[in-house]
Amino acid sequence: MQGVLPTQCRDFMNKQYWQRFFKKIKKEGQQNEFFEWYGNYDSYNHLFKKYIKMEDNVFHAGCGKSLLSEQLYDNGICKNITNVDYEKISLDQMRKRSENKRPEMSFQCMSLTEEINIQSEQFDVILDKGTLDAIFPDEETPQVNTYLANMLRILKKNGKFIIISLLQEHILKTLLQLQVNIQIYECIIEKSKLYPFFIVIDKSEQKSIQFYQLQKEVQILSIKQAQEIIKKIQLQNHFVTSIHKLRQSQSFTLDIWDNNNKQTPRYKLDIYDNDDSKILLQKTCGCFIVPQGREQSFLFGTEQGHKELIKQMKMSRCVIARMNPGHKFNNMKQVQQELSEPMKQLIPKGCTNIPCPFLTDGDEIGEKNIIFEADDCIVEELNIDDIKYRRLIIKSALDLIQSEAKIINKKVDNSYLDFEAYVAIVAGLAFNKAKEVLILGGGVGLLSRFINEHFGVKVTNIELSEDIVNVAKTFFDFQNTDSETLVCCDALDYVDQTLECHQYDIIIVDINASQANQLSPPKQFLSTEFLNKLKTLLTPQGIIIINVLDSQKELTQLPWDLYYSRKCENEINEIFYLINAQKEKKQIDGKEIDVIDKGLLDTITQQLKESRVNFSKGKWDNSMNLANEIDNIKLKHPVFKTQAFQTQDALLVQDGEIINNRKEFYQEDLKKVQKKKHNRRRKN
Repeated sequence: MQGVLPTQCRDFMNKQYWQRFFKKIKKEGQQNEFFEWYGNYDSYNHLFKKYIKMEDNVFHAGCGKSLLSEQLYDNGICKNITNVDYEKISLDQMRKRSENKRPEMSFQCMSLTEEINIQSEQFDVILDKGTLDAIFPDEETPQVNTYLANMLRILKKNGKFIIISLLQEHILKTLLQLQVNIQIYECIIEKSKLYPFFIVIDKSEQKSIQFYQLQKEVQILSIKQAQEIIKKIQLQNHFVTSIHKLRQSQSFTLDIWDNNNKQTPRYKLDIYDNDDSKILLQKTCGCFIVPQGREQSFLFGTEQGHKELIKQMKMSRCVIARMNPGHKFNNMKQVQQELSEPMKQLIPKGCTNIPCPFLTDGDEIGEKNIIFEADDCIVEELNIDDIKYRRLIIKSALDLIQSEAKIINKKVDNSYLDFEAYVAIVAGLAFNKAKEVLILGGGVGLLSRFINEHFGVKVTNIELSEDIVNVAKTFFDFQNTDSETLVCCDALDYVDQTLECHQYDIIIVDINASQANQLSPPKQFLSTEFLNKLKTLLTPQGIIIINVLDSQKELTQLPWDLYYSRKCENEINEIFYLINAQKEKKQIDGKEIDVIDKGLLDTITQQLKESRVNFSKGKWDNSMNLANEIDNIKLKHPVFKTQAFQTQDALLVQDGEIINNRKEFYQEDLKKVQKKKHNRRRKN
C-alpha cells in the first residue's frame, strides 16, 4: 500500500486527499478498491451482534468506500443504515452498488465537522470506524468538538456510539472527559500491524469506564488507570510489530495467558536485546526460567539484577520468564513446552542458535501450592531450600509480594521479616522509646506482630481490604489482643476520626498503590495536608516512617522540614523517617530562613547510638542485623553542604539546604577584614 497512506496526519482532513486516495488505489490495480481501515466486518462481528439490533436506526459516520454497511446488511445485523461522507464521488459509487440490492440503506453527502441538519435523538446506533482518527489527527483540531457534539446530539438517549479507533493519547483523553458511560475493548486484527480498540459510548446516567482486555475479565477503571493500561498495551503492540528485529538495548515485556484463567497471566516475559554491539551481531537468543520463590531476589527481581543476568547469558536477545502466582506448574519440562511456542515468536531474524536454549538456576522449578484465592488476592505456599514460606499476592500487582512469612511447625515464625524494607522500618524504632505505634496499611500483620513481640509496643493496624483482614486471621495466625489490633478501615477516614483523640510515638505508612509501577503510597498519603494531620497524632518526640516504592522516580522531595532515609539495596524501596522538629523563622538578608535547633540532631545521634546497643541484644532471626541497619540511616533533608554548623547552635535552612556558612555568622570577621582594607587604602 506504499504511496496510498497519507504522508502526514493533516492529509486526513483534506477532501482532495481522499479523492486522490481512491483513484490511486484503483490505478495501482489493487485487488480490492474498497478500503477497510482497521479491519473488516469479520474482525468485529461478535461485538456488532452484541450492540446492534435488527430494528436499530444506524448512522454510519464517514463511511467512505468501506463495505462495512453492506456486510452488516447482508449478514442480517441491521437494515436501516444511513451512510454519510463528505466525498461525493465515492459516496455515489457506493450508492449505486446498493440501490437495488439493499433498498433500506440510504446515503447522504455532508461534512460532519460542521453543524448538520439532522433531528436530535434520531439514531439508535452511530458507527465510526476510523473517522474520529481521520478528523482528529492531533490536539490542534477544534473541528473534533463539533463532530462529537453532532454525534451525541443525534444519538438517542439509550443509544450506542460505536467508535473503532487506535486511541491515540489525545483521542483517549478527549473521550474519557466526555462524562459518559464508556466501554473499551482491546482488539487484534489478523495479519495487520494496526491494533485498534472498539469503544462503545452511551448517554445513560451510569458513568463508568469499563475495559475489556484480551483474555481478561472486565475491569472498572479510573481515567488515570485507563490511560495507563491502554498506553502499556499500545507500547507492547508497537514492539510486537517489529519483534523480530534486534535493536541495541531494546527491552519490553509480554504477558502469556492461559485460556483457563482470565484474571492473571500465566507467564511474564521480560525481553532484552543486549547493549553490547558485538554480542548483538551474533544473533543468538535464549530463555532463562526464574525458579518459583526466587522472583524477588536481586538477580531476578530488580533491574540491576537483570543486567547482571544478561551479562552472564551472553545472548543477543535474552528472555527472562517468570511463572506468575495463581497458576500450577508441575515440572520444568511442562514449563519449557508451554514457553516453546512464545519463544518461536520472539526469535530474532537470522537467529543462529535455533532451537533456543532454556536456562535456569538448578534443575527444578521450585515447589509451590495455592492454598487460597479471592477476587483480589492469592495466598500460596512454596519451599525454598527446604524452608516453607507463605505469601500473599495482590492480583493487580503480581510483580510485588505483599507479605511473606516463614512457616515453622505450621505456624508463622514471628522472629523473621523477609523484606529488607520491613527491617529498615523496624530500625526506625531506634529514634525513640516508643510505647504505641500506628500502622496504616497493616496487611496481614507480620510487621505489627514482630514489633509487638520483640519491642513490647502496643500496635494498631489499619487495613482497607476486608479480604486481607480475613486472610491475616485465617492463614497468618493474626489474633486481636489488648496490645495488638487489626482494624478494617480506610486509612484516610481513620486519621480524620482520630484527630485530637489519640497520639502515637510512631506512625508507619505502608500503603501500596492499586496498580503495579505506581508510586506507593499514593500521592494523597504524601501530601502536605495529610502529613500535617499525622503530625497532630504524634507525641512531641514522635516520628512518621514511610515506606516509599517509586520505580518511576516521581517523588523528588517530601513536604517536611527534617527527615532521614534508608535506601534499600536489594529492593527499590526507600524508607523515610520524618522527625517531629520544632522550627522558627528568621530574616536574613531580607529572606525568611527556617531555624532548627542543632541540639535536636545531637539528641537524635545519641539516641541512635544507644538504640544500636539495645538492638544488638534482640532475639530475632540471625539473618536480620538490626544494629547494623541503624548505621544505614542517613540525614536526607535538609541537604547538608557545609561543616560550618559544627560550631553553631542552630541549623539555618533555605530551599532545602543548610546554609550556616552565610556571612551572617562571620559578620565580626568581615568587619575586621573590611577595616584592614580601609586602613591600607588610607596609608596608600
